[in-house]
Amino acid sequence: MFLDPSFVHRAGRCGLLTAPLLLSVPVLAETLQQEQETVVVTGRQLSADSEQRDSYAPGASTTATGLPLAIKETPQAVSVVTHQQIEDQGLVTSGEILHQAPGVSMTRRDSNRFGYAARGYSISTYQFDGLMTPIQGAWNFGDTDWDSAIYDRIEVVRGATGLLTGAGDPSASVNFIRKKPLPEFTGRLSGDIGRWDTRRVTADVSTPLDKAGRTAARFVAVRDRRDTHVDDMAEDKETYYGVINSQLTPNTDISLGVEYQQNRTDGAGAGFPMFYADGGRTRFDRSASNNTNWSRFFNETTRAFMDVNHYLDNGWRLRAAYSYDDGNYGLTYLFRSGFPGRNTGEGMSAYFANYRGDRSRQDLHFTAEGPFALFGREHEAAFGWVRTQDDLDMRLASPAGSAPDIGGYVNGKGDPVAEPAWGNLNSVDDSNLVQTGAYAVTRLSLSDPLHLVAGLRLSDWKLKQEYFGDRRNYSYSNELTPYAGLIYDFDERFSGYVSYTEIFQTQNKRTPDGELLDPVTGRNYELGVKATLADELDLNLAVFRSEQDGLGEAIPDQTVNGRPDTQAYRATNGATVDGFEAELVGRLADGWNLSASYTLANAKKADGERMNTLHPRQQAKLFTSYRFTGDWNPLRVGGGVRWQSGIYSDTRGPNGTTRVAQGSYSVVDLMARYQFTPDLSAQLNLNNLFDEEYYEQVGFYSQAWWGTPRNLRLSVNYDF
Repeated sequence: MFLDPSFVHRAGRCGLLTAPLLLSVPVLAETLQQEQETVVVTGRQLSADSEQRDSYAPGASTTATGLPLAIKETPQAVSVVTHQQIEDQGLVTSGEILHQAPGVSMTRRDSNRFGYAARGYSISTYQFDGLMTPIQGAWNFGDTDWDSAIYDRIEVVRGATGLLTGAGDPSASVNFIRKKPLPEFTGRLSGDIGRWDTRRVTADVSTPLDKAGRTAARFVAVRDRRDTHVDDMAEDKETYYGVINSQLTPNTDISLGVEYQQNRTDGAGAGFPMFYADGGRTRFDRSASNNTNWSRFFNETTRAFMDVNHYLDNGWRLRAAYSYDDGNYGLTYLFRSGFPGRNTGEGMSAYFANYRGDRSRQDLHFTAEGPFALFGREHEAAFGWVRTQDDLDMRLASPAGSAPDIGGYVNGKGDPVAEPAWGNLNSVDDSNLVQTGAYAVTRLSLSDPLHLVAGLRLSDWKLKQEYFGDRRNYSYSNELTPYAGLIYDFDERFSGYVSYTEIFQTQNKRTPDGELLDPVTGRNYELGVKATLADELDLNLAVFRSEQDGLGEAIPDQTVNGRPDTQAYRATNGATVDGFEAELVGRLADGWNLSASYTLANAKKADGERMNTLHPRQQAKLFTSYRFTGDWNPLRVGGGVRWQSGIYSDTRGPNGTTRVAQGSYSVVDLMARYQFTPDLSAQLNLNNLFDEEYYEQVGFYSQAWWGTPRNLRLSVNYDF
């Protein structure tokens, strides 16, 4: 097969030959001929697998526009948490990775529901290998809590990305990039132990399946068990992942894979009350819980996917990708609300619930992208069509007969309560959600230093739902989401950009009578500078502004009718976010990696009051690692700090609305890894070095949740 030389040059420059979605196994082989500028390619390289690079520097990305562009060529803020950073920081879940990503903040609702935000808004747009995946925000099927062992890296594009996702979400789009088979046989066995009886075992094996190296497979298995700093709460997780990549013809690659995840939490529950019945603040220690010994949560998800890529001789790539998910969900618990008496602990209300749910989801994606010539210049274009279908059936059982007495709540722990006999399961949320969209995007070379990235997406969104007995249909058709960005290359190292995206974002927030709020509409603006300070060291600066109408705002002390555990919202207009971001990431010197970022997101309502106050206005994150040279070469050490400004909530207290807050705080982490032999290494991660006390949740139903105390983890790895 022969490729046009200009395409090969362009591909190498922007990382296309190592783009995240190229799935063939054989290694690239090139033969340069002096007599003619022709490159003979006998195979294609694997994706830009960051696990093959000892660096925090990102590669190419298609998450923002669908075009395989280098970060410097993308007119938006893009951050990548690479495999090396994931390994150095000992991040074992996708949620932990997101918490360390530049500009992303985390808050939790209870033992198993987490929320992530960027640029002042909650993140609701996720992709897996570039396939947009809707997330059921109200029901936890584990979509953002996968084990990190199956991922090569996570890409985060901050700001609206409606071109690919159709949502135009002004916060961020997160793309989870799975591991691919490697060119040669390799494997790793890992064992971890740590505080709270943490025990984790991981096996990761990749092997060619034929002598020609055209087919290879990879298998990952994880078993993770641990107690927690919360009384009577323990987690048990299993993850299995298998993928086969094959080059069917010199021009066609296929990838087939299956993921299986099972998460279980014994002692699942809510946060602890922040007030006594007399209005005073509680002072429970960090083991405080609001659960029972029979409460439990589980999710089980199986995801199968197929990805086919065909490469034309003119440099274009055609892709067809399909993913099918089957999910099961369960939550059996007692939710204590209200305020206990200071001495007796009595006076709290009880909500007994036994939820069961099933979900099936299909994602289909057709794309075509490649170069074209016009007016004597080389350009790129991409076209795509996306369809997702999400079918959900949630059922709820209440106690059969009288519910047990819950007794009192004293010193951060409730009295023992017997599990009730449960009645019949009745459907409470039976829904069918279908989203479709077609998009086109191009990168035009207007001149040597000036490029225009422009695109348009046409989207449809339909929801049929029976919600707690009420039948409702919602639909939005022919919604246009335009996108435009200009990039100017000052020289080979510095570029500037400006971009504009319109916002159209459906929201899973309900009025007091249970109706869904209309979608959010608005605009997103961004201006930035990107600089390549060294071969693998990038500096990114950005200022941004978003304007939104129809944004859901929580109504104080108001829940959805018939749902005492579901917050009610109202639509507001004129919400804005202004902010600034700075990121320095990559390799400072041989063996020395750095990821440093600062974010300011000033989110305001139309009246000028602060908005989304459970997420910080400012964040700073830094992590660095260094591998010594000479006799100390086997040793790598590192450390970092994560700082955020204060958060607060105006929440219901015994004496009316009260503001509860968590001030600014810092968490410091350290690591050290020693390579005893080429095959054997050990790593220590010390998290929250100074044992900082802070809330991960404040005011959610007048309750709070302590952040994780200081803990130590030891990992031993054997490579073969």
